[in-house]
Amino acid sequence: MKNERSITAYTGLFLIALASLAIQIILVRLLSVITWYHLAFFSISIAMLGMTAGAIQVYVQKECFDGENKIEAITRACLRFALSIPASLILLCVLPIGFYRSILSLIVLFVATLICAWPFYYAGLVITTVLTRFNAPIGRLYASDLTGASAGCLIVLGGLELVDAPSLMLWCSGIGALAGACFARLAQSRSVRRYIALALLFFVLGIVNAQTPYGVRPMFVKEKFQRLSYQILERWNSFSRVVVYRQQFLPPQLWGGSPVAGGENIFFHGMTIDGAAGTAIRSFASPKDIEHLRYDITNVGYYLNRQGKACIIGVGGGKDIQSALFFGHDAVLGIEVNPIFVDLLQNEFREFAGLANRDDVTFVVDDARSFLSQSREQFSVIQMALIDTWAATGAGAFSLSENALYTVEAWQTFLSRLSEGGIFTVSRWYSAEHIGETGRVLSLGVESLLRLKVKKPADHMALITIGNVSTLLICQQPLSEADINRLRQVCEALQYQIVHVPNGLPTEPILRQILSAQSSDQLAEAVAHAELDYSPPTDDNPYFFNMLKLNHLDTALRGQEGVLSGNLRALATLLVLLLVLGVLTVATIGVPLWLAHRPTTLMQTRGFWFAFMFVEIALIQRLNVFTGHPIYSLGILLFTLIASTGMGSFISDHLPLTRRPWVYVFPIITAVGVVALNTILHYLLSHMMAEDTATKILMSVLVIFPVGMLMGLFFPTGMRLVQSSYEDETPWFWALNGMMGVLCSALAVFVSIIFGISTNFYIAAVAYAFVLWCVYSLCRERAIT
Repeated sequence: MKNERSITAYTGLFLIALASLAIQIILVRLLSVITWYHLAFFSISIAMLGMTAGAIQVYVQKECFDGENKIEAITRACLRFALSIPASLILLCVLPIGFYRSILSLIVLFVATLICAWPFYYAGLVITTVLTRFNAPIGRLYASDLTGASAGCLIVLGGLELVDAPSLMLWCSGIGALAGACFARLAQSRSVRRYIALALLFFVLGIVNAQTPYGVRPMFVKEKFQRLSYQILERWNSFSRVVVYRQQFLPPQLWGGSPVAGGENIFFHGMTIDGAAGTAIRSFASPKDIEHLRYDITNVGYYLNRQGKACIIGVGGGKDIQSALFFGHDAVLGIEVNPIFVDLLQNEFREFAGLANRDDVTFVVDDARSFLSQSREQFSVIQMALIDTWAATGAGAFSLSENALYTVEAWQTFLSRLSEGGIFTVSRWYSAEHIGETGRVLSLGVESLLRLKVKKPADHMALITIGNVSTLLICQQPLSEADINRLRQVCEALQYQIVHVPNGLPTEPILRQILSAQSSDQLAEAVAHAELDYSPPTDDNPYFFNMLKLNHLDTALRGQEGVLSGNLRALATLLVLLLVLGVLTVATIGVPLWLAHRPTTLMQTRGFWFAFMFVEIALIQRLNVFTGHPIYSLGILLFTLIASTGMGSFISDHLPLTRRPWVYVFPIITAVGVVALNTILHYLLSHMMAEDTATKILMSVLVIFPVGMLMGLFFPTGMRLVQSSYEDETPWFWALNGMMGVLCSALAVFVSIIFGISTNFYIAAVAYAFVLWCVYSLCRERAIT
């Protein structure tokens, strides 16, 4: 009977942890649609804040969560958790979240924070009570918690392929109700059937909501009211929401249109990705339908008459594939990371777009860098035009999925896939007053060529602009006189501006210095004193879009336009977030502990929680680049990390970790293992990028699992040591776990952006070494007690 009750408790904890982690990831996805990606990142911290508030409540009201009252209390908390999810969802969908220089935007953000944290408060009540008040092995309890969380990754991964984010949240309400049924059974309550009925109701509501376009949906997306009458199709997956709008007959959309372009209307369907990044599916039945594409600056590279096979990075609505066909390429390969776009072009819009039914067009659903690393095909043109999105991926909400395309190592791969005389063409946003992304693209091109042993990169590059768009052309061989003359003729005819061609350096000082560099040291010196960060991104610091320097924070507040402005403001928001979280950490943990005369205990235990978040964030960021797809980082890597941590927690019950010398040995082993992990990951990135996806996933799992198991030993071991001296105060230590997670999740991202991903591993190693002093102090107090 006792064994049956334990299984019921483990199951209830598993379900509530599953629902909590799933909601956390879904909120990242939902907030990426409603607002900008830096607030989506904030949702991770919000979840931890809510759960920490629940832990503090368990500590403050001990009598309500102890003895015979505890099971009844957590059963009620499960019910409130299940009911708060749809309530939070509805409020979030109707709240217009915007960013203005007004106190009102702060008020709205505060309200949104409370809305998002609401369900996690009740989850925190349940999880803290079970972990700290139940008479069961702490290792097994924590393993159930982590196993449920890892299963939540898979639930989101599979669920968002079937239904939209709001509907999946309703299903999570049902899972929360099932957790309540488990604890109601544990209390031998008659309400078990009611909880099961409530769970079935939420599952049915989720199905119904997914089948109608008029169900629960965000009413405001990127500060704009959504008119459902304009939408004809909506698709979700774990890293995007794509909306297709009704057909229009209007002048064509060109990223950088020539002033001499004609104004003849075309048929097209507009599309948005997460409500902001826009593209279109054009009607294509004959070359006349797409003749307007000759006037887009993103296609200027095609005028150099390179023949052979073209490669398009980022298919979107198919515009760039149509461009390659129009300019006479006999075969085109389109590589798209988002399967929704390829599915639309191959099914619903097969005849309209006129691409999927052609023998000379091939689609590949994969990360372009990963695919081209494995492929040995050669291309006369590789085009990457304005590949960016504001989407937050579930695994690393602050990382844009395309960042791995804008690193030196990635561009070396792209350049190596060019045939003799082939061109790599990259289009980005441009401003004559604020060169922004164009300066960084140019720096990236120069460094990539330098690493390929090119002595004078400027002779291999050309930069053409019109309005707010620039196109960079890069060749492994120097551009010929014929190429230069052809570019001059085209730019004169189409009224484009030539910023740089060989033997004609730009007048802008920064661009001139970048192009004059003939070594990596000279390039570093050229960009060292610039107001923005124009240094070439690498795999260790793959944040191409984040260009803010700490000594130029005022840059983020200027009225610049385009992607640069949004990303600069996002980094400034992260700095503010770090400050806010630091204040909250001191106010909700430090001050109460100080008032309770426990400052030493705080110092002794914080090392247990600090390092894990640094390793987790760094692992996901590094392996997301390695595996090449956000689905893998969410469904496999994050799952493996949490599951292996749960395994470590489970086996900790059978290891003598609270006895000497083992209590001192395993922190040292973990610290050394984290440093070794960083070295191994560097090796994987430099030597195994060309392996097939299955091999890379297998290697990632093999690398993650041992380290995850080691990290899983710390929490249950720490709790056993703490219980010896402070048994009544264990909820404090669970709350401390949450608060350190809140602070470190933001801090780890900040460290990655400013100092590189590797720095996080070194910080984590130092933190695990710091645990030696923690366990020494706790063991000494345990002996005294």
